[in-house]
Amino acid sequence: MRILLLSDIHANLPALEAVVKKAKELVYDKIFCAGDIVGYYPWPNEVVEWVKENADLCVLGNHDAIIAGLFEPDTFTSAARQTILWTDRVITDQNREFLKNLPLKVDFEIDGKHSLVHDTPLRPLSMEYITSPYSAVEIFQNTDYSKVFYGHTHIPAVFVFDGAQIAGFKGQNLFPLRGEYRYLINPGSVGQPRDGIPKASFALWDTEEKVLYFERVEFDIEKVEKEMKRFGLPLELAYRLYEGR
Repeated sequence: MRILLLSDIHANLPALEAVVKKAKELVYDKIFCAGDIVGYYPWPNEVVEWVKENADLCVLGNHDAIIAGLFEPDTFTSAARQTILWTDRVITDQNREFLKNLPLKVDFEIDGKHSLVHDTPLRPLSMEYITSPYSAVEIFQNTDYSKVFYGHTHIPAVFVFDGAQIAGFKGQNLFPLRGEYRYLINPGSVGQPRDGIPKASFALWDTEEKVLYFERVEFDIEKVEKEMKRFGLPLELAYRLYEGR
């Protein structure tokens, strides 16, 4: 089975469409989404509806949680706050209800015990960032998951625990998965990559071949910028896409 791993779409429809087109060429059987469906960009309803119709598993992200009424955007930057408040005004009742009903974390079994979460399985929606072996230690020490699939950082990465030490890997296209090791896996961001590469990021998990494929794909950033202008949303959010930050 091949599972398409998505995270942090952030209402960026051109990026999502580019990812789906590429992923269909590569072939997949199921879709798992690690949250933050909305926020930053101007297609919240279209993207929520796509996730609703297509994702087999999906969890709540911190931007989604604001629309679900769980948080206030007090800690957001001015641009992020402006966009999420606009999203709150335009989201349909049905799509808001869908977000409200998303779980914080989903545990599942496919040849082992795994978890899908937006940030950390220890404290979902604490908005903690797993960016280094140091920040991954607590999860490996306090859970027994074979694999944790997460997002939130917008940077594709794998952290591996071999039973003695933790190693972190970024920028690797093909990653073998060994049954005796444990992993934290971030497919990167579909809608707002932050690793200096201005391309949407996603991953494919081949459960039979026991391998991860990390993929990048170009999308129409000019279309995003044009739509941000149309709705009077902060253009800095569009401009950062040209630099992948």
